[in-house]
Amino acid sequence: MKNKRPERGLEEISHIFLSDGNRAEYISQPPENQCEIQETVTVRKKLSFYNHRNVQQHIKTSLAKHLEQGYQLIRVCLHKKETDSKPKHNIHREEEVVISIE
Repeated sequence: MKNKRPERGLEEISHIFLSDGNRAEYISQPPENQCEIQETVTVRKKLSFYNHRNVQQHIKTSLAKHLEQGYQLIRVCLHKKETDSKPKHNIHREEEVVISIE
């Protein structure tokens, strides 16, 4: 037999009958008063910026705005690439700096 009211959920239950075999107990409190509810919400944002001449300034502005809104800085990765080309001598240098809270 199909449920005629599929939207009916536990929040609509107002009376519960419990029995352990020896005695029966009738509880007439709403379920919210009988349990503790914990809700966890996770939000993830990924900010990407187009690579143009002002991109570093846009990143700094966005970072400052989020810090002012109460976000905490946990980890930052910085990358630096340099190329020094001389006749018969090319130097490629890459650096990475990771700043984190432990």
